Amino acid sequence: MSRQLVKTLIRQQCSRGSLMPIMSTSIDCLQRAGFATLDQSSSSPPKTRPTKGFLQRAWDQYSITKQQHRIMVGERLFRAAQRQAMIPTWYNEGRIGRDFRPRHAILTLHVWLLQKRLVADEVDPHTSLMIQEELFDMFWVDTRIRIREQGLMEMTVEKHLRDVQQYTFQQCVHLDEAFSIGEDNKEQRIKRFEELCGVVWVHILERSEDKAHADHIHRLVAYIEYQYINIMKQLPDEYFREGKVGWGNLPEFSKMKDEKGKLLKPIPPEPQLPQGWIKCLTEAGKPYYWDTSKNKTQWEKP
Repeated sequence: MSRQLVKTLIRQQCSRGSLMPIMSTSIDCLQRAGFATLDQSSSSPPKTRPTKGFLQRAWDQYSITKQQHRIMVGERLFRAAQRQAMIPTWYNEGRIGRDFRPRHAILTLHVWLLQKRLVADEVDPHTSLMIQEELFDMFWVDTRIRIREQGLMEMTVEKHLRDVQQYTFQQCVHLDEAFSIGEDNKEQRIKRFEELCGVVWVHILERSEDKAHADHIHRLVAYIEYQYINIMKQLPDEYFREGKVGWGNLPEFSKMKDEKGKLLKPIPPEPQLPQGWIKCLTEAGKPYYWDTSKNKTQWEKP
């Protein structure tokens, strides 16, 4: 099954006129999916500073204080992506699979968005590059732990990690390719929209024909467009440099319809922990539970 399925669904929607307003502009796409419109014109032009010399770059890299700050920012950025990807709405109303791979794809999406902001930094690209390394170090440590949670033999963990890294990079490259397409005219907007639909179907929905509903896919695409504008153009630089990220709203998943215009049947909700409790994992992948209100942990599920 090729990505032509996604394009066919989109074309069918277009023939009925339901997606043409969305394709006409990404702002319409965001509004129809339940997001507040972001004012792109309000973003200030990127700041630049003179290129750092060798000694300054060496100081940034090897200074204990600078290293501690990079680790702190990298961890804050990763935890921001992790918290957003752990929101239960994705896997209940959002109909995202609850297995390892779709959950990892949602996390990868948010890590990619933060990585794109770091790559685009023109104020201090040398430091941003090192923070990017810290971000991915945290990502791979967390991935290894989640692989161990699956109960696999320890001697196979590194092999599985390499497999996960491979399809993670494929997803990132696919997102890069989609956003390399401009929005100067209608044809480009349609092409980018279709490419992002392919990203969602291939990496998040795992090429599942059962889950390939155009309404569902386009709401997820609208979220990606929304967050790209949010992270790249709206998030204040002084906040981002301290690892503080405001993600905004999740997609509006209510009243999604299939290709015949019928409401999608709800799926059974995933069991939830009591309010204030968070599931955590040890380095060995063993789960434990944290009561954030009392700052206490326990092995038993509450």
